[in-house]
Amino acid sequence: MAQAPIFMIEDVDTATQHAATAIAEMAMREISPTPGNFCVWYNYLAGSVPELKRDLDALLLSGKTVSSSSIQDLFDKYFREPNAEERMQQTGDELQTTLADVIRQVTQAGLDANEFGKTLTKASGSLGSGRIETGAMRDLVGELINATKLIGQKNQALEAQLKQSSGKITALQTRLDAARRDALTDALTGIGNRKSFDLSIQFRAQQATEQRSDLCLMMIDIDHFKKFNDSFGHRVGDQVLKLVGSKLKQVITGQDSAARYGGEEFAVLMPQTKMFDAVDKADKFRVALGAQSLKNRTTGQVYGAVTVSVGVARYRLGESLESFVTRADQALYRAKHDGRNRVVAEAS
Repeated sequence: MAQAPIFMIEDVDTATQHAATAIAEMAMREISPTPGNFCVWYNYLAGSVPELKRDLDALLLSGKTVSSSSIQDLFDKYFREPNAEERMQQTGDELQTTLADVIRQVTQAGLDANEFGKTLTKASGSLGSGRIETGAMRDLVGELINATKLIGQKNQALEAQLKQSSGKITALQTRLDAARRDALTDALTGIGNRKSFDLSIQFRAQQATEQRSDLCLMMIDIDHFKKFNDSFGHRVGDQVLKLVGSKLKQVITGQDSAARYGGEEFAVLMPQTKMFDAVDKADKFRVALGAQSLKNRTTGQVYGAVTVSVGVARYRLGESLESFVTRADQALYRAKHDGRNRVVAEAS
């Protein structure tokens, strides 16, 4: 979908009224006043994007909770630039076109060199016969000079073209790497997303099988996460998720990789890690997280500590990945059933 216009205004008074109403609507619904959320509400009130007004009207009439997440979805749909997957596709297409152009340039240079070679062969044959007149000699030398100048000019042009193409390829590769990172990163927490986890677990399981090495997985669930949303609003719920993601980035080491598995659930893959060490890592993370208390920096309001339940499983060489994840989930469920705020290893 083409990017929708942002902040279409008629006059300052109207714009001020729409802006004030948009902020009031977000405050009433406890929606984070981010630029993206403000953009959605402002344009909804201004009626500048009919499709957006239609979708938000339907959401409001449905009786469902209008959360930051649902408003973010509308922003992504109508205002955000192409997502990471689209940017990867676009950049890949540009990269392929540029590489094809390089091949064409080099191929043409080969044809030019071949023609120059034919000129030299012809001249060599004429000189080798020993029977060439002065006028013909002059013409032959002139032809060789012209051919040499031409090939020199073409080589200089080729060098400039290849230099330009090389710079473009470098820039495109940088863009492609950035798009790939974005495609595998959870925007809220800054750690891997579900797609990142799915790719990592396939690679690590294959690696463990080939090397006959250990691979452990911890599945993490935030205790009573709904309480934070219901009691303090979705903005605080988002901060809880960010806190867990931040703490995971601090405690994981080496080849470990963390990802937001979905909702308030997280996952950490630990290659070449024994079960005992994996459980120890999980408990250190749990304790470090629980030692912090979440509060509002502006008002000083304390929201309380964030605790997690964790299940840990060890990969059995050759088993399905679904089975591996299921066993870690089962251990997680036992941790929650046994009182939460604890780490449980899979049954032997």
